Amino acid sequence: MGLKLDWEIEAEQSQVRNTGEDAESRRRRRRARRRLLFLVAFVLLAFASAGAALVLRLRYVDSLVEQNLRDTVEAEVTALRIADRAAYLGLQRSASEDWMLAQDETFNAYQALKSQQDIQLTGQVLDVTIDGQRARVQVEEIVDGVPYGRLWFYWQYGEGWRHVPPDFTFWGEVASFDSDGVSVRARTVDAPVAEAMSGQLASWIAQGCDIFGCASLPTISVEIVPSAAVEPAWSPANPWSLTAPSPSVGRARLDMPFSAELQAPIAQLLAERLVAQAMDNEQPVYPTDAVYLRQAVIDWLADRFVGVQTDAYLIQSLAELYGEAAVGRLISVLGPSDDILMLGPVAGVATLDQTGLDWRDFLTWRLNVERELMSRRDEAAFLALYDSGDENARAVALGRYNAAPSPEALSVVSVSPETDANGVAHLRARVQYGSAETTLREEEAIFRLVNGTWKRAN
Repeated sequence: MGLKLDWEIEAEQSQVRNTGEDAESRRRRRRARRRLLFLVAFVLLAFASAGAALVLRLRYVDSLVEQNLRDTVEAEVTALRIADRAAYLGLQRSASEDWMLAQDETFNAYQALKSQQDIQLTGQVLDVTIDGQRARVQVEEIVDGVPYGRLWFYWQYGEGWRHVPPDFTFWGEVASFDSDGVSVRARTVDAPVAEAMSGQLASWIAQGCDIFGCASLPTISVEIVPSAAVEPAWSPANPWSLTAPSPSVGRARLDMPFSAELQAPIAQLLAERLVAQAMDNEQPVYPTDAVYLRQAVIDWLADRFVGVQTDAYLIQSLAELYGEAAVGRLISVLGPSDDILMLGPVAGVATLDQTGLDWRDFLTWRLNVERELMSRRDEAAFLALYDSGDENARAVALGRYNAAPSPEALSVVSVSPETDANGVAHLRARVQYGSAETTLREEEAIFRLVNGTWKRAN
């Protein structure tokens, strides 16, 4: 065995120290790491548990708030159901006395409705939206088997929820509902009616353009406005922009969001716009027959849109006998001062008596024009409605003109086409005066075909 120098011994000791830590040190380090991980996990779990508990608590509080609201609605509906005026009014609140008076009238209206119609105040809450202290609730009512939704608004006071006046700022977010050539903007509450309206208007436009041959139309925009004061109308600033009221301001149908009550005026407005477009916005001159023809086409088209039986008998018979294209031809050639005789060429016949048309509403219009001209004291225009070449007819006309016009409503209820001994065509009209509320009486009016048009002969 040889001798080792000091530096060799130090080198060997250093090599032993660098071979790594011992097993016990490693165990201690792993235990420390595990303790740290457990601590971090515990802290995270504690925070998560606290967060979950907070969420559950908030949900619990929210559920209590909503349940209190639902209980208030149920109490209000029950008061209406059992006719407890004091309980009903006790759930109303407003800084204005007008609201309390209005709700008192609402209570009376519900009681009257209960006695007149089959109404079920189910009290079913269809939708609840709570925003802080204010809330919006949709409540179901069934009237004569038809489901309706009523929108009620509430404010949370210290003693609980109270029914308050409508909050038109709390109608939801604005969205756009588009179909071919139509764009309807509405808030959340009116989304169902906007969607239905968009598709229906697009269908109506397609129908109208099939008849009038529209080359192209601007996009029709509709704004559904939550206001009790709004009526359907075109915008003064844009002839293709329509404003419509929100049905949810009142009793809104759930099975037909775009209800018949809202369809009717909008169909009329759209029919007017399409006819005006087809006539290049020319306005007829009163009291020429062009005034009647233009309005009759509008009324017929609007009734066709909504699918109701029309009172525009003449245009309806024109469409039935000669096709709807004949209505389009009529509008395309109608001038501002045209006479009814133009219907002959439109129908493709020589004279009006050959058309076979239903003249009831046209003769009703003529008789009402007579009374209007009498009131205006426009003798020349009045006499132009008569067969002035017949002295008897002229004498009857002058006698009638100098008498006071009858204030009663009138309507031609039947028309019989005839031919006299000279081969001249006549229309014998049965005219009904008065209404169901007054005594009805009837007279006979005879119209003769003179120079290609109808003139009164008696």
